[in-house]
Amino acid sequence: MNKLSSLWRFLLAVAAVVAFAFVACPRTAAFSGEDILHGNPWYHQLLTERAAQACGFSPAAIESLKWHADYIDSYAYNPLWWADGGLDRLKASLATYDNLAKLHFDDLFSTLQVEANWKRILAGTLAGLLWAKEQNDVSAAQNILGVSLHAIQDFYAHSNWVDAPDRRNRTWFEVPPEERRRMSLWTGAYEKPVQLGIKPHGKIEPAATLLKMSGVSQIMPLVCSPFSPLSNSGLCETWKKVQDGTSIQPQVLGVRVPDNFVYLSPPGIALDSRWVANIAVQVRGVTDVTGEQLFETALALAERTSVQWLQILEAQMNALGAGEFWQRVKSSGFALNERTKQYEHYNKMPYTFLSAGQYPTPAFRAAGDDQFFLRVRLKTASQAGSGTDADIYLEAGGQKFLLDYMPRANPILAVNDFEAGDDMVYVVGPLARLPETITLRNDAATGWDVVESLGRAFVDGVEWAVSNARTFLLSLIGGNADHVATSKKVWTAEELAGIGTGGSEFSVYLNGGGEGKYTVYGSIRKVREGSDATSEWAEYQVRLDRLYCNAESKWDRGSNSDEPFVLALLVPLPGNVQKHRAGPYDDVDDKESRNIGHVFQTVRLPKGSGMLSLALSLWESDDESASDRDKLLDKFAGETDEKTGVPRRGFLDTLGAAIAADWRLAHIEVYAFSRVESLRSGKVLDTPVNQWVKADKSITFRLNRSAVRDWQVKPSDLEKLPVPTRFDAPARKLPGSGGYR
Repeated sequence: MNKLSSLWRFLLAVAAVVAFAFVACPRTAAFSGEDILHGNPWYHQLLTERAAQACGFSPAAIESLKWHADYIDSYAYNPLWWADGGLDRLKASLATYDNLAKLHFDDLFSTLQVEANWKRILAGTLAGLLWAKEQNDVSAAQNILGVSLHAIQDFYAHSNWVDAPDRRNRTWFEVPPEERRRMSLWTGAYEKPVQLGIKPHGKIEPAATLLKMSGVSQIMPLVCSPFSPLSNSGLCETWKKVQDGTSIQPQVLGVRVPDNFVYLSPPGIALDSRWVANIAVQVRGVTDVTGEQLFETALALAERTSVQWLQILEAQMNALGAGEFWQRVKSSGFALNERTKQYEHYNKMPYTFLSAGQYPTPAFRAAGDDQFFLRVRLKTASQAGSGTDADIYLEAGGQKFLLDYMPRANPILAVNDFEAGDDMVYVVGPLARLPETITLRNDAATGWDVVESLGRAFVDGVEWAVSNARTFLLSLIGGNADHVATSKKVWTAEELAGIGTGGSEFSVYLNGGGEGKYTVYGSIRKVREGSDATSEWAEYQVRLDRLYCNAESKWDRGSNSDEPFVLALLVPLPGNVQKHRAGPYDDVDDKESRNIGHVFQTVRLPKGSGMLSLALSLWESDDESASDRDKLLDKFAGETDEKTGVPRRGFLDTLGAAIAADWRLAHIEVYAFSRVESLRSGKVLDTPVNQWVKADKSITFRLNRSAVRDWQVKPSDLEKLPVPTRFDAPARKLPGSGGYR
């Protein structure tokens, strides 16, 4: 893992040089920019800057705030930004992708869902700000505030709000709730399948020239791997087309797509820039204004709503005794490295106060369901051996939550939770009510079951390759060579344990009936053994000695002798497939032998669990070329590699979870919050532990529920504009509204 990480760090360091000039490249699925590289302008930054200026934020605070409002998109969707930050940034972005994706006002298909999401954003923001005040963390507060501004700005670009002329001069806050509920409101389908929504959002991604840039092209196989949450995204769809050399259509609904962009079908409703608005206005079916006019309307409403939201928050923070902290939020600025921590350090990520929970936000909930969330911060002891590869679950209120960023992901991408010295935050919920206790359970007991399951899958994969070899190999070269037989030899962990340094002979019988009968003889021996930090191991060497003809073929195109060749694969669990071709051998008759004399590279296997398989496929040479025989070997190896890939590649991680099971917890902190009915929050646990949680054991903590404060603020209170309100930006006529604001 460390060597692999170092390799990727090197590759991504190359990308950093290339991407340096483009580090402000957010995705184009939100208010973005007219130019993918330079913005001209970046609209979330522009909107946030104007609103913050109108509300008296200092220039330093504005720089931090507008960065957070904009870079949520870069962390969620921008390969240039990932490449600039190296593997750690890429892993953090993919690990938190689900949370980031919830903060763009997409995939809401009813008025009730839209209303519920507004309440989620507004109440989550205030809950997060009050938490940040308790932590005395101004930078975290600006992250929460910037992300909330991003979300409410997106509402006007991603919903049908501006389609109705009578709404084009009114913000969400200016329309009474009872009037809103009579409207038909929805947003475009983006993360959810298009057929589930009313109309698609529309997807715009970087074009081939950007995806082929040095560094970016290095990370895309990881980003688009089956283990990545983006594997089926528009970005990966574009990248795969680039790999296939598919040309990109330059126009959509008569609108020319600018350079460095790709527009993925179907066209959508998003008003994210002036040029894409000319597509959106057609998809929306709006005919009384142009696309650019509709875009200007959405932009103006987003700006005015941002000002109103900052004013609402200032009034609430002052009323709740947090006015002094709010003034620091308005006056403080932070360097880039401090801003990036909020997205990349796993004990930060304050925006999860907004993103926690199911998405889309349920429009209904059961009576008495308080929807509490627990923000759980766990510190693993720093002493060597304190970490664990086992699954850690949190149990509370009859529910069970796995504490893991990207569970079961590719080891290159996955965050290795609960290593020695780790300081991690997990948000779990919702819980119907705040529980009296929580339990952390070390669920290592099933580790060996999974190891055994992978072993069975490994054998099944080899068996499939052996059983189907004739079919998929003959399809490769037709009848130019005759398949005789394919078979295998498997050494289980128990059998390997009985093999010493003196070695052990073996044979594999290849019965092709009338095509011929052969035996391959060889030997296996243990080369050495030892142990490392995770397990004991032994190294083995496999040798193929000779091919013996038990009975030659009954008919070989008139020949009185055979010309056999052998395809041999050594397949370890875990490890990489090794391949070798022996022959063809001329004029082989009954009872004759031919020397093979091939020694495979030594393989290292964990004691007590590792396995080894030798797959052999025997062919009779006819009209095929040497190149054909090499193709057969490559195909045999490729199919075997694919069919055994999952168990082989996931084996060491699973084995580690079974072996490195015990976990030493140093400290736990739990902050509870609820965003429904009345805003409630408070730190319910904060204590050193310094205790081992053994495999299949648990540790229980009692929560101080009396520490939760009811702030006497309802989500609906956060939609009420303070009186008097102010808006200091110059008035601008809104197209289709007939008036000025």
